[in-house]
Amino acid sequence: MIKYALRENLLTAEPDDYMAQVTDSQVYTLDEIVDRMTKRGTTVTRTDLVAIMQLYGEECAAIVEEGGSLNTPLINTSYSITGVFTGEDDNFDKSRHTLKLNVTPGTLLKEAVKKAKTSKVESSNTDPYITKVSDKVNASTSEIKAGSVMELLGSRLKFDKEDIEQGVFAVSSSDGKAYRCPVVIENKPARVIVLLDLSVPAGEFTVEIRTKFNEKSRPLKTMKTGRFRKTLTCTAE
Repeated sequence: MIKYALRENLLTAEPDDYMAQVTDSQVYTLDEIVDRMTKRGTTVTRTDLVAIMQLYGEECAAIVEEGGSLNTPLINTSYSITGVFTGEDDNFDKSRHTLKLNVTPGTLLKEAVKKAKTSKVESSNTDPYITKVSDKVNASTSEIKAGSVMELLGSRLKFDKEDIEQGVFAVSSSDGKAYRCPVVIENKPARVIVLLDLSVPAGEFTVEIRTKFNEKSRPLKTMKTGRFRKTLTCTAE
């Protein structure tokens, strides 16, 4: 059952527009998937299943590392490269270009989605909620240039900019570090505008809002964190 709650849609001008957010989605580890497989009554031992799944995963990873693409009942993959090449003789440069792995559902998962059922629940989440992130200079919603103006839309976004533990953070996929954006242009509950800090390394990253304000912009003792669901790409200045 796919549980979802409705949130106010801040991307439209209509006051009564709402958008759905999936909630309480259970995450399964490899061991838990193997447990489910054994309950089907298979004659294969659990130890063998773990070994097979591990080998399958390693081989898929090896194919991707070699530049190959997967076309399986579960997922399909392909590569793409972002960034500008300065002329026909230019070559791939990690400081200017990003290699992206594109993943789409295979036939088996597509059929599973068609059969999935939904259930509406009441939302009790009071964490910051980011609906859109964009580069205000080039209007891109996928690539943000280091040092450029980055706009965040959503709800409960306001934070204390004087507190270094609060603010907008770019969490780099390459090193896992969170880079704070100290230059704040606008700081409101529904919109925050900052400069993406120059220290953020080129490549994929996710955006986080960390705040000790509640939905009425009143101070809290505990930190609340909201993360944008979409992965973005930082391009070099």
